[in-house]
Amino acid sequence: MRILSCCFFLIFIACGKNDGPPPLFQKSATAFTPVQKAIIAPKVDGKAHDPAWQSLEWKQMDHIWSGKASENSSIQYKLTWTPDALYVLLRLENITIQSNFGNPMENFNSEDHLSVYVDEDNSGGSYEDSYNAFAYQISPTNISVFLDQNKKPRTAHHAVYSILKNYGTTAYWELRITNFDSTYQPNKPNEAVSLKPGKLMGFALAFEHVDAKATNTILGSVAIPEDYEGHINLDAGLFETLKLIQ
Repeated sequence: MRILSCCFFLIFIACGKNDGPPPLFQKSATAFTPVQKAIIAPKVDGKAHDPAWQSLEWKQMDHIWSGKASENSSIQYKLTWTPDALYVLLRLENITIQSNFGNPMENFNSEDHLSVYVDEDNSGGSYEDSYNAFAYQISPTNISVFLDQNKKPRTAHHAVYSILKNYGTTAYWELRITNFDSTYQPNKPNEAVSLKPGKLMGFALAFEHVDAKATNTILGSVAIPEDYEGHINLDAGLFETLKLIQ
């Protein structure tokens, strides 16, 4: 009788286990990273000597989302903003960025690329079938792509302008990101959101090295909880919160 009871208990536990996706991630309502305003907007040219970047500290982009990172390589980044855009400067050390030079609308996942995640109003939640947030992919040839609500790739040059420059073992990747809200509609005029001091935004970065013989290596700017691995393309709650300051 005791054995039978144990069997029923184990069956009950197994039936009660939830193998579905985790609930939408709820990030802290009080934690944020301050981002200082630029007095003069940086010139996006893949060079690090612009005055807008000089007083800002480098942030580490060292969270492993997939694969295994090289001990000799590193990625760091800086952020600043103006009313017109959010600016990003990345420094990649000892990383060979590979491009297949194919059609970026067809091969955007088959070459090394940078991903930029933006939640304009920091509302979090799902954006799989909406424009509640955006995930942009930028190729080494600076072609930017995003997926529309029908999962069709579209160019994102209206939102992302970037320049990648290599200097020996160091590369600088500089970006200007124009922001749009959830009313965005492809192929129609869309008004960009003006940025202001005190504004909260959701944001994340990732660099993916594509390896045909092994698991792709992805380094991100935010830590992803184990249960939410692979969900940042669906759930804006996993983005870091930025607070724009004067």
